[in-house]
Amino acid sequence: MKRVFYIECSGGIWRDIADRCRDQAQWQPVLWTASHGDAQQIQHQFPETIFIAGTDAALGIPEPTATWSLPALDAPLLKALASDESIVLHMMDRMDPSCGSGFSHDARRRHYHRLLRYWLGAMDALKPDLIVFSIAPHIVFDYLVLAIARHLGIPTLMFERIGLPGWVYPIADFESGSAKLRGYLANPSSQPAPMQKAFREWLDASTRGQAAVPANYQKKLERYKLGNSQQMPSLLRSVVHELKRAVVLFKKNGIRPAQNTYLRSQKFPHGRPGPYEALRSRLTGILKKRQLMLNHDAIAVAPISGENYVLLGLHYQPERATVPMGGAFGDQTLIVDMLSACLPPGWKLYVKEHPWQLQAFGRGEVQRSHEFYASVAARPNVVFIRRDVSTAMLVRGARAVATVTGSIGWDALCSGIPVILFGAAWYRDCQGAYPILTANDLHKTFKNIESGAIPSPENIKAFCSALANVCVPGTLEPELEQIGTLNPEEAARQMSAALIAFSC
Repeated sequence: MKRVFYIECSGGIWRDIADRCRDQAQWQPVLWTASHGDAQQIQHQFPETIFIAGTDAALGIPEPTATWSLPALDAPLLKALASDESIVLHMMDRMDPSCGSGFSHDARRRHYHRLLRYWLGAMDALKPDLIVFSIAPHIVFDYLVLAIARHLGIPTLMFERIGLPGWVYPIADFESGSAKLRGYLANPSSQPAPMQKAFREWLDASTRGQAAVPANYQKKLERYKLGNSQQMPSLLRSVVHELKRAVVLFKKNGIRPAQNTYLRSQKFPHGRPGPYEALRSRLTGILKKRQLMLNHDAIAVAPISGENYVLLGLHYQPERATVPMGGAFGDQTLIVDMLSACLPPGWKLYVKEHPWQLQAFGRGEVQRSHEFYASVAARPNVVFIRRDVSTAMLVRGARAVATVTGSIGWDALCSGIPVILFGAAWYRDCQGAYPILTANDLHKTFKNIESGAIPSPENIKAFCSALANVCVPGTLEPELEQIGTLNPEEAARQMSAALIAFSC
């Protein structure tokens, strides 16, 4: 029997997966984190499992039944996890209730130490043989669980999703990617099956510039009744929306804090903000984003016809796609620094802000500032491009596209444009994608691009064929994804089989 932690595995599909893994491979869940709404079903189906709500875990609110002792932290351990600490502290931006100024570095460091002690104690008390994550961990505590597991040598499993909604593939962790995928690319004849129809249609749509909007953003567009990701609601509509939202939450919770928030109260540092503090945070965020939009638009310009440029599509932050998927490059100013320093003579770096970053309904204000925009634009070979300029047009005209893990990179590859990658994108192993760690990597990449190296349609097709042979039908965040044609029972069967096979 394997003792298993299931981390941030929400929804009925994950209960079905765990049930199948228990029956077929003797994986016994001993600890489970998920949304508050999953608590009753998980405790009923797996009564011996300790359940902790994910938002409680992020905030460090202890589960009453989890009564393990908390070890002291020593210098060798803290040194071994130093790089992970930096990522965790950055990740805590999503918990800041005050536009980037409500969760100080000192408070974050203490919170990190508190969480580290808690999860070290959990692993010592429960002794997991395996830790399963739904997706790359990104809500503070779960990334720390991964870091501790790596330090202690505990195997981990998770899935990665791709640009085709409803398909996922298993990996040990997001940094290592899929060795099986790389094997199929190196030896195409070893692929067990031809490319499925869904992948052929997706590849055809992608090469025609019709790739799907990422599922989580599509859900947001529909939730907020926005026609497209470029549409900005008026200030009045934004404020009215937040007031209506506050009324709904008050009717549901009264003066109690909402359970599904990661925000950390400034009044009660180890708890959630109450309704007034939460509303104030949301309204203040709307006003700050409006000011940031003015800052951005004042320095943004139109592209110059015929200019050689690299297009950097900024990511929405805070989000998994950069932290932790970008590692140190979760700070996108480091990417600007390196690209600016290594650009071939006469080339420009065009920087395009993510369309959701300054949306009233997001939390983009915690990772943008006037200083951010001013410092990026201060470099003589770097320019911000106006928000109303078509990103698709910019991609087609670029000598290369730079991103951490964004869908803009896949769009570029399918358009025959090289991609400079600063993170663990699902398409990192595709020909034409250049993973970058050092300035030397980037100089070599620019030499290849200047010599005319471009991704070919044949290589894109070969990558899709290999990808199709490692993917299974699945969904990782059911509350965010809309996969209308997915059969949940079949997806659970194939996802559980993939996990079991990968662990062998």
